[in-house]
Amino acid sequence: MPPIYVKPENALKRSEELLALGTPQSQQQAFENLVEVFQSKKFKHTPVAILEPIVFKFLDLCVEMNRKAHARQALLQYKNAVQTTSVASIEKVLNYFIAQAESRLTAATEQAKAEVAALPENPVVDDELPLQPTALLLDTFVDSVGDRERIERRLIAPAQKFCWDAYDISLDIAKSNDRLEVIYQSVAHRAFEFCKVHQRKSDFRRLCEQRLRKDLTNAAKYGHQQHAINLSDPETLGRFLDTRFLQLETAVELELWQEAFRSVEDVHGLVASGKKVAKPAMMANYYEKLTQIFKAEGGKQTAVFHAAAWTRYFQYAERAGISNEKAPGSVLLSALAVPLGEVETKQRLIALLNLPKMPTRESLVKDAASKHAKRVPADIRQIYQILEVDFQPTTACKNLAPLITSLAPEYQPYLPALREVVLSRLVQELAQVYDTVTLSHILNLVKPFDNTPWATEKSSLEKFLMTACRRGDINASVDHVAQTITFVTSNAQPNRLSDLAIVLYNTIQYLNPAPVTSRADAFAAALAQAEEERKQIAHRRQIVNKRRELMEEANLRKQREESTALAERLKIKAAEDERKAKEAAKQAEVDRLRKQMDDARRAEAEQLAKQLADKGALKVDIKNIEDLDSSKLVALQVEQLAKEKREHAERLRIVGKRVDHLERAMRKEERPLLADDYEKQKVEDKAAHERLNVEAKLLAIQQQKAAVDLKARLGRMLPDYITARDNVESQREAEFKIARERARAKVDEEKKKLRDRLVERKRAEKAQREKEQREIEERERREAEEAEARAAEEAARAEEEARVAAKIEARNAEAAERAAAAKAAREAQRAKDLEDARARIAREEEAERRRAERASGAGTYRRPGAGGPGASAPSPAADSGASATAPTPAFAPTKVPGGGGGWRERAAAKAAAEANGTASPTATPSSPAPAPAPAAGNADGENANATPASGGKWVPRRGRGGGALPPSGGRTASGRGW
Repeated sequence: MPPIYVKPENALKRSEELLALGTPQSQQQAFENLVEVFQSKKFKHTPVAILEPIVFKFLDLCVEMNRKAHARQALLQYKNAVQTTSVASIEKVLNYFIAQAESRLTAATEQAKAEVAALPENPVVDDELPLQPTALLLDTFVDSVGDRERIERRLIAPAQKFCWDAYDISLDIAKSNDRLEVIYQSVAHRAFEFCKVHQRKSDFRRLCEQRLRKDLTNAAKYGHQQHAINLSDPETLGRFLDTRFLQLETAVELELWQEAFRSVEDVHGLVASGKKVAKPAMMANYYEKLTQIFKAEGGKQTAVFHAAAWTRYFQYAERAGISNEKAPGSVLLSALAVPLGEVETKQRLIALLNLPKMPTRESLVKDAASKHAKRVPADIRQIYQILEVDFQPTTACKNLAPLITSLAPEYQPYLPALREVVLSRLVQELAQVYDTVTLSHILNLVKPFDNTPWATEKSSLEKFLMTACRRGDINASVDHVAQTITFVTSNAQPNRLSDLAIVLYNTIQYLNPAPVTSRADAFAAALAQAEEERKQIAHRRQIVNKRRELMEEANLRKQREESTALAERLKIKAAEDERKAKEAAKQAEVDRLRKQMDDARRAEAEQLAKQLADKGALKVDIKNIEDLDSSKLVALQVEQLAKEKREHAERLRIVGKRVDHLERAMRKEERPLLADDYEKQKVEDKAAHERLNVEAKLLAIQQQKAAVDLKARLGRMLPDYITARDNVESQREAEFKIARERARAKVDEEKKKLRDRLVERKRAEKAQREKEQREIEERERREAEEAEARAAEEAARAEEEARVAAKIEARNAEAAERAAAAKAAREAQRAKDLEDARARIAREEEAERRRAERASGAGTYRRPGAGGPGASAPSPAADSGASATAPTPAFAPTKVPGGGGGWRERAAAKAAAEANGTASPTATPSSPAPAPAPAAGNADGENANATPASGGKWVPRRGRGGGALPPSGGRTASGRGW
């Protein structure tokens, strides 16, 4: 009987009544009632207005009872039920679920704070209190844990875990659906805030890798499906970019630099895939995070990318109007802080910065100086002048010392890198003038840095020189013994004469400068040049605006063409899919009919094959035979039976012949050795018996001697043992009395406590039983009312079922009659087939028997005649009886009446017979009368049954067909029947 369907609104009302009782059992029952609503097949057809309160109540119970699996299943079913009618309801339910989880976390936090505040400053530990299992387990696995941590772990940790699961479940429900994309992004933002507030770094990694990044990949992979995420939509792409920028910001705040780098790659991929250019403010935020990532991860290796990120940031920040006054100084200082040597090219980072080629220090410094030299503070501008415009090795350090101490705190992180650049530039300038320089001279040049962050000692200077040589910034060698540095001049360096010529020309120009124009002419020329530059800039601006308009028009035209082409392709694809579907349906129908015909034919053949196998033992594998039919199966059966008969007859012939020859040879060889073996065995048995007796006697003597020695040794120790035992027993008895008194006192105390607890528990149980009794009576009253209503419904349903059962019974009776008739016909056909098979088998057995009689000659087996004297001729009656006896197979064993025993008995009987001389050598003491003479019609009988006078042994004729064998009871010389 199917379960009774309960309306969802009734189930909700019933659950609210159970929850009003306030007991765990009623809460569990209310939860199970709502679970049945979600498991009902009519859930999808229930209106949204009725389902929403049920889902809210069910989510409340899931949050309170920590049932995240049930919450996931319920939200998934609710989404499948209402996603085509009310998307806003799904958003409302998801927001409610997350709000409940967050409120539970807030309540747990407040409760933990209250319990921590109520803790005493000096807690009292009572060692007599019994240990609880949870406290014992916690103390075992957590060392030095305080009450505060225990309270937070007990209250806050489960709430945080469930809150995180709520975010994950909501993202799983709203993923890969363009109608739920807004709620998906909002839940992701709330999850980022949760990770940032509670410092959940592992959860943040899992959220980015296993949820957001995977969902974005699936959205691009299954973009052809209905309601898939369309990243070509500017609004959708903007929301995804906002989420990725928030993800990047959260990763930077959590100092997860690897995850921040992956987030940068995600942003770059979205920007590159989008057709619409991102907003300048968004790109400025992107490059700002890149500056933090490169500075945190790369160090000197990515200093050039850090400076390039600052340059790109300032471009977009200035365009968006969000740049601050410190940004130009950071741009110029970051460019100056790039090392002088070559930097490794990294295409991945170049792509993230959207640069056409690898940035260099010269290009970055030149660009920053041309654009920001007048905006930066005076001290940074002086640093630039000293380092890049007019670097004097003798005065550079003296001029730089007061500047680096006056830098603003925002620029202090660039000082270590700038120190490396200053020292490298100093050494390079010295290398152009000197071949060898003492370390003390360089220390004197950098002595103004002693009271600054750039203070340089001898050890740090040597370390810098070795590092610079290894990087390739300078080409020199350090002599630590002589305390000098020798610069190595490369053969590829230009000729010094050209440098000398340049220096001389500059000197002449300084001593005898060319006449200059007047101030008025220079001012007029400057005005004309400024006007010309203004016109060029205005012309360039017009060209840029025109190009921008043309590009926008081209993009719009391209989008329209792509949308038209896409619609045409979709139309063609739909027509092609419809045509393929029709062809596939037609082909499937043809295949189905063909398969039905083949199955019917094969089933008929298999049924016939099974009948033949049951009757005639058909041993051919039916499953491996194709195109079965009745004639082929009958032919296979006949062929199988004939083959088995031939193989069986051949095996019998070979085995019988082999056994005859083998047994005859074995008996012939063992006959002369039996007596000697018996004598030899008697001697060996006697010697073994005597040897074992001697060994057992010696072993018993040794054991008795060892036992006597052991007893003597233990006897000397016995007094000491008795004294020690008495001392230990007296001490143990005193301790036992003390422990028994303590235990008795403790038992009395525990009995008193147990008695008090039992009295209190009995009172509580009595009150509980009275309360349950009242509830049971109330429930029975309601159940009686419901039973009366159900009885009326059951009566109507039973009447309807009776009518239906009568119709079904009539149809079953007709079907049974048809089945009985068909079964009778099959039984008659089966009996006829069985009778035919029996008759055929009987004919084949009769033919086989006749062939065996013809092959055996007279059809009887005869026992060879006795060769000894006194052998009497057989009587005619015995002859006739022997001829009438059925033939015995040559391989069948025979049994000798009264015979038996071992080989010793048979040897003794043979020796006694030879001594008496009353029997032939071939007869045993219990052998019967000799066999009758062969029939007159047997041409080979005389030679076959004749006994040679020399040995008196029976020699069978060649072949097995017409030879006579000993009858039942006959024996050979060894006493065994052939």
